[in-house]
Order: sequence, then structure tokens, then C-alpha cells
Amino acid sequence: MMSMPPLVGALWREVARHEDIEGSTVALARLLRSAAPFEWLLVRRWDAERARLETVARAGVPVEHEARTPMPTPRRDVFLAWAARGTAEGWANREFTSVARMCVPEGVGGAVVAGPLRVEGRVVGVLLVGTGSAAAVGAVRDALEPFAVAIENDTRLHELARLREAAEQDRSALLARLARQDVSDAIIGAERGLREVMARVAQVAPTDAPVLILGETGAGKEVVARAIHGQSRRHGGPFLRVNCGAIPTELVDSELFGHEKGSFTGAIAQRKGWFERADGGTLFLDEVAELPSAAQVRLLRVLQDGSFERVGGQQTHTADVRIVAATHRDMARMVRDGGFRQDLWYRISVFPLLLPALRERPGDIPALALHFAQRAGVRLFGRPLAPSAEDVLRLTAYDWPGNVRELASVIERAAILGGGHGLQIVPALGLAPTVGVRTVEAPSSRDRASIETALTSTHGRIEGPFGAAAILGINPHTLRSRMRRLGIEWGQFRGRG
Repeated sequence: MMSMPPLVGALWREVARHEDIEGSTVALARLLRSAAPFEWLLVRRWDAERARLETVARAGVPVEHEARTPMPTPRRDVFLAWAARGTAEGWANREFTSVARMCVPEGVGGAVVAGPLRVEGRVVGVLLVGTGSAAAVGAVRDALEPFAVAIENDTRLHELARLREAAEQDRSALLARLARQDVSDAIIGAERGLREVMARVAQVAPTDAPVLILGETGAGKEVVARAIHGQSRRHGGPFLRVNCGAIPTELVDSELFGHEKGSFTGAIAQRKGWFERADGGTLFLDEVAELPSAAQVRLLRVLQDGSFERVGGQQTHTADVRIVAATHRDMARMVRDGGFRQDLWYRISVFPLLLPALRERPGDIPALALHFAQRAGVRLFGRPLAPSAEDVLRLTAYDWPGNVRELASVIERAAILGGGHGLQIVPALGLAPTVGVRTVEAPSSRDRASIETALTSTHGRIEGPFGAAAILGINPHTLRSRMRRLGIEWGQFRGRG
């Protein structure tokens, strides 16, 4: 077995020690200079989409050369034809001269040795070394592959950083939309109005069965979908949400399955679709009923065998993805009317979950109102707010056609109208103000229900910022007085949710 030349081995060791191209170039240039002295070294990355060279690292090249004159780029066809040779060449090579002059900064003269940087046959850049040494051609040839890998490492490092930043922005936007501090926050109502739903979530989450969440707009379908993902074996993988109703019809295939470069006007680069990006995780298809017929056919194929093709491509790809779909539409009727494929309906509705509307679980309204009021107060004014007993009564009496999403909006509007000193529920709901407090008090049965709901949500706790008195917006002594009058024993709520 042939041993690796000392220079080559040392170059590869330095590449393995550095992630960014600047650190790699400093180390590689030091080794290269010891083998073949040079005046300067330049690493330029090839941007295939824009067909241009951009400088990413240098050694010995004054920065003012680039600041004074924009870096030139040779013609795409000329550069790629030269790069296909894959060897280090000197300035004297006539075929190379025109390319070299377009790669070197203006004002940097002298002899040049250069070579293309390629990874798996793909051109990623060019290495330029200012030297007249005959030994430099061989040394640069040995350094081409290590420098190419260094560029590739740097590119992937920046891509991961970009994806991480985008994911963090998406996470922040999601938490703001859900009015939560963390995606692992407990679901309010999980032990009351959503108890049956969460029990079914616990049943299906450990499996890979497709789930279809049915419920009105704003009822919290995405929250339940995330709960399924969080309790599944895929919880460490990605959770990606796709609003099927927001994708233009002509771009549905590209968004879901990706496309190859040049497959249509505007496809300047290869793009992975949502299925590939969700590999190993969960893909949440929100408003799945809005998918056009052609996309329904291709989605059915993915669900059947896990395979698909990118738009404009012929290679078959696979993805290990768990599907959770959701819709507010009556899909059974759509199937009967021919608006949705029956075979796809059977595939995605293996385990249906019906999410009740907020008006069907009024017992969750006090806890939700407190939750949204605290978050809105902290976000808007730096301190938590809480609804009063009268606020809770008004909120509970309202029909909530927009469900939890509407409740969150009303609470935030009420916080703004209150200027940070309290909640102005009446104008936030658009109701006419009433005269006096007594006129809005409910009969004792309604009062009893509100107190019992508050005690249940606090597990019998009366005082403190998270006690039942705070939820109802009354003094703890007043609450105890009402409880005695209504015959409510706080002890029976200890441990209940």
C-alpha cells in the first residue's frame, strides 16, 4: 500500500481541524509555503447560480486590491471548460492565460499558478498562488482537493447557520402566534375540555399512523399536531407545517416534492421539497382539503410507498415522514361530491381526531383568558394582567366563532385598550357598556360555575398570582365568602385538573 506524501497528509489534517474557510486557508497556506514559497494566495468560490467568482479567503493579498477594483469573473463557459481539466497550471500555459487574468485581482502581477477546486466533479472554486517557482505547480496540485473540501465545509457551515437562523425565526413566529413561551408548554384544557382529545393523542402518538385533525378554524389544530409530534418517537426530528391552501396551484408539486434546476422558469437551482426536509420527522399538512386533484394523486403515492420524484427530475427519492393532516372542511361530503379523492381520504384518516370548538368547552375559557392576559400583559407592558370575575362571565357568555384564536386576539385588544392597567373586555368584544356592576352579574348558578372552573384550573388554590381569586379578579376573602354562601368546599378541588 502506497503511503501518502507528507505534504498531502499534513494538508488533510489541517482541513479536518477547521470548519471555516478562513481558518483552513491560514493553516494550508503555511504548509504550502514551506513546500513551495509564494508571494500570495487567493481562494475564490464559484457561485453557480450567479455564474461568478467571489473571494472567500486570502494570504498575502492586500485587501485594498479588492476594495479599489471589483473582482473580475471569466465567462461561464470559458471558466467551466478550463475547470474541467482539474489540474494546476502555470501562467505560461497559453490556454490558461485568458482565464487566469480574469481570476486574479487587478494590480497583482507576476507569475501565477492556479487550479480548479472540485468536489465530486462539481466546480466549487479556484485556487490562485502568486509564484514563479517550478515546484509550485506540483504543490498546488496536491493542495487542490484539500482546499476544495475546505470550501465545501465552509459552504455547509454557512448553510446550517442560515437554516438554524430561519428555524429560530419560524419558532419565534410560532410561539408568538400561539402566545406561548416554549413549544413544550402544557396545553390548556388538556384535563378538561380537551381531555378526550389528548387521551386519543396519547394513543396514536407512539405509532406512525397518519392522523387527520378535524375542527373549526382557530380551534388549535396545530397545537394538537405538535403534541402528537412531541409524544412520538420522531420528537427529535423536524416538525414542518405546510398551509396547503396558501400555495399557488402551479407551485404545489414544487413545494411538496421539490424541483430540479431548470425544470421551469425561475428554477435557478435544485430545491428540496417539504417531504425531503421533513425526513425523519412529522409533516403537518394544514388545510389538506385545499390540495388540487393532481397533487392529491402524488400525495397518495408518497403515502403508499414513501417515494416521489422532484419536478423536472427522473430519479426516485424516498422520505421517512409521518403525516398529520388537518382541515376545517366537511371532507366526508367533499368525497361524496367528488371534491376529494376517496382513496386519499382513507389513507389520511386512519386515525381521525375531532377537535371541539371553544363554545363547546366553556370551562376552558377562564384558564385560557388568564393565560392570554398574562402573556399579553408581559409582552405589551412588562407585567402580567388577569381578567376580573365580570370579564370571565362576559367571555364565557360569548359564542366565539373564531375559537381560541379569536379569544387570544380579543384579550390582546382588551389589554391594549386597558393601557396596561387592566382588561377592557366590553369594548374589545364590541359590546355596549352596561350601567353598574350588578347588571352584569349572573345568577348564582353561573357564579357557581365560574368559581368551580377557576378552582379546578388552580387545583383548589385560592390566593396568590395563580390562584382562583386572581383568575376571577376578586379579593380572596370575597371569594371565600361567596364559596361559603354557595356551599363550595375548596378541598374537593385539590389534585383535580
